[in-house]
Parts: sequence; C-alpha cells; structure tokens
Amino acid sequence: MLAESIIRIGRPIKNGNMPCREKIALLTDNLSPNCKNFFRHVLLVEVAETELRLQQMELGNVVKTEKNKEDFEVDGKSSTAFPIFYPNGGNPLHAQGIYALPCYLLYDPHIKALGTVEEFKKEFLLPRLQSTLHYREWPAAKKKLLADRVAALLAAKAAELITEEKQLGILMLYDATLPVFQQRAECLDNDANLLLIGESQLYPGHYLYLDGEKTLKNIGLAKFYEAAELGKEQNAVSTFTNRVEDEVVSIYNKSWLWLSPTWDMPRSIYWADNEWTKGIKIDAESYASYFYGVNFLKEIQVPVSSAVLKEMFAPVTSVEAKKNMKASSFEAIYGIPLVLPLTDGDSQQRFAKYRRMLQKENKKQSDSDLHLELLAGLNKKIIPEFSDEHRLTILYYSGDLSRGNMHIRAMIEDVIPSVASRIEKIVDALVKVETGEIQDAFSVPRTDVYKTKTLPALLANAFGPGYIWETLQAVLHKEPLRTARLRLTTARRLNELANKEEYWQMAQELVFFYSFLYFLQRYEAEILEKQGGVNILADWNDFRSLYGQGKLELKHLASVEQLGFAAGLLLKQFSNSYYQKTGKDFVKQRVMKFGSKLTPEMIWKNGLLRCEELAQQWSMKLAANFRPVLAETLLGFLACQAKLVPEKDAFMTAFWSGYLLYKADKKNENGGSDNE
Repeated sequence: MLAESIIRIGRPIKNGNMPCREKIALLTDNLSPNCKNFFRHVLLVEVAETELRLQQMELGNVVKTEKNKEDFEVDGKSSTAFPIFYPNGGNPLHAQGIYALPCYLLYDPHIKALGTVEEFKKEFLLPRLQSTLHYREWPAAKKKLLADRVAALLAAKAAELITEEKQLGILMLYDATLPVFQQRAECLDNDANLLLIGESQLYPGHYLYLDGEKTLKNIGLAKFYEAAELGKEQNAVSTFTNRVEDEVVSIYNKSWLWLSPTWDMPRSIYWADNEWTKGIKIDAESYASYFYGVNFLKEIQVPVSSAVLKEMFAPVTSVEAKKNMKASSFEAIYGIPLVLPLTDGDSQQRFAKYRRMLQKENKKQSDSDLHLELLAGLNKKIIPEFSDEHRLTILYYSGDLSRGNMHIRAMIEDVIPSVASRIEKIVDALVKVETGEIQDAFSVPRTDVYKTKTLPALLANAFGPGYIWETLQAVLHKEPLRTARLRLTTARRLNELANKEEYWQMAQELVFFYSFLYFLQRYEAEILEKQGGVNILADWNDFRSLYGQGKLELKHLASVEQLGFAAGLLLKQFSNSYYQKTGKDFVKQRVMKFGSKLTPEMIWKNGLLRCEELAQQWSMKLAANFRPVLAETLLGFLACQAKLVPEKDAFMTAFWSGYLLYKADKKNENGGSDNE
C-alpha cells in the first residue's frame, strides 16, 4: 500500500533531529514559489486584553533577475515564523480546513475590503477564527468580540495599507494567550525552538516568538482534524498499527490530494460523505508520520524533462512524425523516488539520507550514489547510497496535484539498489564512451544522442512508447529483453529514410541501434549473467576484415543477420563501381524501384544476382575480394531462404549496417585493387 510506504518514510523524519525551523518549512508552503508575494505585505496584529497594535512587514527583498526584471525573494529564516498553507482546490477566498494558529493568507479582495469593517469581519475574520485551533472552543460572543476589535483596527489603517495595484499578504494575530506564542525581553537569534516574529509594539524592548515545538504539534492536530471531516471513529482498529486506538480518522489530506473528497470512484456508494473510515482508518501517530512523508515526497518530486518526454512518447516507427512532434506537446509527468528498508530499523541513518535528498543542490558525492536522471529520467535527482537491505520505488504521475487531479502512470517497486547502480554504470559508459565510438564508425560527428542519454529514452526508442513502463520495470527487476520489436522499429525507420535517400539520418538510426545493443549485451552479461546472443558493432570487426580479404565463407553466413550484413557490404562495394561507370545509384535504380519497400528477396534477386552480369556489361574492375564473397553469399541465400521472410527485420537492419559501414580497401591479401 502506497500510504504505508509514505508513513514509513515520514516516521524517521518526524522523529529525527531536524531543527524546528526546517520541519515547519517542510510541512508548510512558506518556501513555495506560489506564496512568495504573500510575504510582501505581512500584517502583524498584537492582541492584548485592552489594546491592539498593528505593524506591517516585508519579509524579503526585491531582486533583479537574469532578464533584468524585478522579482521578490523571500527571507527564508524570517518567513518560517509565519506558517502558511496554500489552498489546494476550492475557492481560496473562503476559509479552508483547520488553521493551526491565527495566521491567514490575504488575497487582493480581502485587502481591498479592509476599510469595510462588517464585510471584512463577516467574510474573512469570523470564518477563519471559527476554524482555528484554540479559538474553535471559544464562545461565539468571545470570537465576535475579537473579530470586532481586529476589524476596527485594520479599518482605521486601511488607507495606509491599500494600494491600487494587486496585493497579496498575510495576517497574523499575535495573541499572547495562545501557547504557540512566547514573549522575551531579549533577542534570541540562536534559539533552536523559538522563531523570531519581530519586536513588540505593545511592549517596547520585548521580542515576539513562535514556539516551534508547539507549532509543529498544532499543525499535526489541525491536519488530523481536517482528516476527521471525512470520517472518524472512537476505539477502533487502525489500518496501520493493527491495534485499537482511541481515535482513528480518514486518510484525507489537503496537502496531498491523492484521495480527494470530490472523487466518486474510490468511495463505495454505501458510504456517506463522512464515512471514509470504512475504507482506511489511521491513528494520530501514523497520520503525523503520513503528513511528514507526503510533504517530503512533494519536496523531492521532480518533473521528467520535456526533452526526455519527447523521446519517451513520440512515435518511433515514423521518423517524420517524430520530427514534427514538439517537446511541449506532451503532458508533464512527475517522478518521485521512495527508498524504504526491508525492516524498520536504523531510522537515524535513514533520516540523514532523507535529509540529504531534500537539499536543493543534490549532487553526486560518490560512485555509489544513484543518478536518477540516467536511470529514470528524473531531472538532477540523486539518491544517496543505500544498502541492499533497502528497496527503491519510483512513482510516476501526471496531472495537477493541487487539484487532486492525478493519474498514476507507473509505480516501479522493489528495485534493488545495487542492481540499479550497476545498470546506471552501463548507461553512463554508453553515454560517455560507446556512443561516440559508434558515431565514429558510421562517420557521423560526435554529438549528444538524446535517445541514449537516459534509460527511459533508450527503452522507448527501442520498443515504442506503449512499452516504456513495462520495459523499464523489466530492466530494473532483472528481467530479459527481446530484440524483435527493436529490429522491427529500426527496419521501418530505415526503410522510410532510404526511400528519401537520407543516408546521414539512416546512419544516426543505426548509431542508436548499436548503442542499444551495447547496453543490452552488457545488461545480459553483468545483470542477467548470460553470455552471447547479442552482436554489438565491435563484434562485426572480424567479419569486415574477412570480407575485405575475400575470405568470407558459407560457415560465416549461418544466420540471417550475417547474411544481411554481407549483402550490405557487397552492394555498397558494387554500387561505388557502378556509380563511377554510370553516374547512377545502383540500389535506387536497379534494386529499390519506384520507392518500394526494400525486402531481402529484392536485394538477393534484383541486386546480388545481377552484379556479375552488369560488371561484365560495363567492364567494371572489381576488387579481388568481391567475387569470392559474392559466390559464398549467394549460396548463403539459398541455405537461408526459408528464414528470410520471418526474420526480414533482422536481415534489413544488418543489410543497411553493412551498406553504411563499408569502406573501400585499396589493397587486400588477394592482390587485387578496389577501384571504387
């Protein structure tokens, strides 16, 4: 169950020694880009028994961006003393959920209404006071009196606070009767628990603080009470502890709308709106861990880059269709890595690694760290080294989390860290070394090949977007891969490009093909511990050497793939000589007529069988290696005739490989010369 995994992740963070300031920043939306402009107008109202004081603050600075535009940069340290939650769904102008303390977001209509006492009190203050911990238990008359006093103060200052442009802000009521607030006669900058709000206006020389521990407790209670709105039970068995608990509630959470009250699907038709506990019951302690866990996941989730999405989901059987797809054509997909122990223990060690995952500058520090951009397409995401007593889960989803409108694309569970690390090293070697050497072999410039830069892109281009999640899961779970679909898609792309005579692009397709085979060969050898079965580009070197010497024999042409490679070398060698005599492309004119789809039979009967006839007709001087290899290859066609149609994709891919890899040898061991 995903919820149980989230609880197990959240527990060491909740119980760890992370400072209160960092925990509050994690659980709230104070550092969210959506909220930065709220801190431009912070209204702090000090509430005493007989007096009120207002002070306006700006918690940050206006800075210049790279494009020379103005932007507001929040002071992260000061802003944490004003915990806020950004509304997810619903009308943000209305009170939502339960407030842990009297700290409320002000939208422009709220600020513009400051001058109207009754409207501001009725539409803004009273609904929020009624939904705030501590104030909820107050008598209605007492809440109304507080609202009257605050609304009157703000109305008196409205002319100074309201401007014509759009404004966002925060209103905090510093009520000394509430346990979350503390007052001191000295400025305690280094106190780990007390967060400085500001200097008191009611008591000059005194400083106002937010008690971090009590604030965290209040936040947990507020979220627990929010969940109770969709169901609660007394003395019931918790789904997660399997024990009778004093109180259990639904697992609903406004910060993580995987379970939205607006959905009809997850809820039985026999449940009332407040009976979600009939599905899942969660106790207070587990819910607190769950809340830490979901906020941790929100922080570490990253989008799959648009360039990777294009490689993952653009059509692969048509080169032209893929060219015309824009990176912006694809719905955003987010990835979340979860690392869990097989047994619950060593929580402090996990906490240290989870904390490192929260760092914004998440850089690889050792070879054992996992680079999830290579492995999973997760942009700049690093997972610290975990032992094989842990398991990695990667969750992909699309949609808008803030609206509860998500679609889980894939959940790849139980990935062994050491297996993922070895796969990462294979992909890394492919990107940094092998692809460049393959480009050299096909005489194309060394450039980045986006198809091979990440494992999801590699698999999607090999098998097609419809197979991406299935094959990604297979690789990360040490399951075998088959090459039939790879050869099918490659052969189709090569045929499309051959009809347009786009030989440079054909070489690029083969660069990808042999890059994937390199990955597959190492994957089978190092992960599956299986030898043989896949021929990478380097394996053809001896074959090409024998060809150049005219020593290829029937025993070297036992497979359809070997036969196709030899046919490609032969037709390219012959085509060079034919072009010198006629000025025409032999394959285009004689073999592949009228833009038709080239087949093994056409190569055999329209191409190779006519070579000797045309060589005599045009008095061609062919190198000494050509005729001996041609004779052996024609015999190979007769021997493999029954396999040409079933294995045509393997044949055609190998044919174009040989055709585009051929390089003329000026001399060979038979003493002939190649006059092409």
